[in-house]
Amino acid sequence: MYDFTFEDLVGDEKVFFAEYFDKKPLLRKNAMPGDVRDILSVRKLDELLHMESIRPPYIKVNHNGSGVPEKGYTRSVVVQGVNITDTVVPEKIYELFRAGATVTWCSLNQIVPELRDFTRVISDKMAVRTDVVGFMTPTKKRGYLPHHDPVDLFIVQLEGTKRWKLWDLPAQRDGDNASYTDEELGEPVIEVLLEPGDVLYLPYNTPHAAAAEDQVSLHLSIMMRPRMWKDLLRETFEQATSGPEFNQYPHIGALRDAGTEALFRQKVAALAARMDALDSGVELDRLADLGRTMPGSSHGTTFQTIAETDRITPAVLLRRTAAVVEFGANDGGRTQMTVNGHKIAVPTPVAETLAGLDAAEVPAGDIFPGVDPDRATKAAQGLTRLGVLEVAPH
Repeated sequence: MYDFTFEDLVGDEKVFFAEYFDKKPLLRKNAMPGDVRDILSVRKLDELLHMESIRPPYIKVNHNGSGVPEKGYTRSVVVQGVNITDTVVPEKIYELFRAGATVTWCSLNQIVPELRDFTRVISDKMAVRTDVVGFMTPTKKRGYLPHHDPVDLFIVQLEGTKRWKLWDLPAQRDGDNASYTDEELGEPVIEVLLEPGDVLYLPYNTPHAAAAEDQVSLHLSIMMRPRMWKDLLRETFEQATSGPEFNQYPHIGALRDAGTEALFRQKVAALAARMDALDSGVELDRLADLGRTMPGSSHGTTFQTIAETDRITPAVLLRRTAAVVEFGANDGGRTQMTVNGHKIAVPTPVAETLAGLDAAEVPAGDIFPGVDPDRATKAAQGLTRLGVLEVAPH
């Protein structure tokens, strides 16, 4: 699969953020390089549908503007002695699709690893939670009534064509879901035909409707959940009040002490002072990092790293990870360390080596000064399995 970039979706980033982000739709024709069916295809969805692990809410069916009850396309099966009550029946999904229903694949980034990579590209740039939803609509059908969503959308057309109608943003945007009738909206402001490779950006709460044309349509809606100022300030508030001085339990009922009100004012003043002293740039960077690690785009290679640990030799360079390590006192040649809340005891020379590493690198054979390099490497392997050390990049 091609390694897609944020620029594939938006083109010039500066233009996007200055003129379109949170303001108005952006249409980019033939924006995605290569064969977009490599991202996801109808054939791939056939394969997914027959995986017994696919269950609601990862798949939904909508017919004539209304959701089909899950009981209409699921059944109970026994897996490893456990009764699973809502396994999807492929034949029933196909029957509904033939009858004109749209099949919606929710949170595909939790099922398809390649799409998780796709969401990560967007989360890294936008610092928000990102999810991918796939919509497969039969020829000449409209899966959903006109509506607006509480999320920003990047719509990527993958197969077939779909005609989109867009209306002006409402005067007040509450970040909610809402449905409309055609009469309520009137004539669309914009009408576009999306073909494979086209990308359409919609700010949250943009009223829209879409219908497949002469072929089955498959498109992705990459959903970005806005973090409003109130959300960001709430996270900053939680950080600012994390100290012990805000972790006391006052009685505030009718029999409260006379000094409680004055103490409350003191706490408000202390919080205001702490908020006022914040470095705005540093705090926004922290909030952005939090947004990049929200569920939906996380990834890891821990299994692979652990498996490769056994191949560490004395000459392999290691470095400290980001794991939080606290060092205790030397007790008879051994030092107690706390690693991510877990306590372990290591030879004091090893602890001293770790404490002095910081951003430096050390050969595995030198992690335990004064002993044979092979023995030191065994210690290094153990610390790597615990997540204290990692192989330094070349």
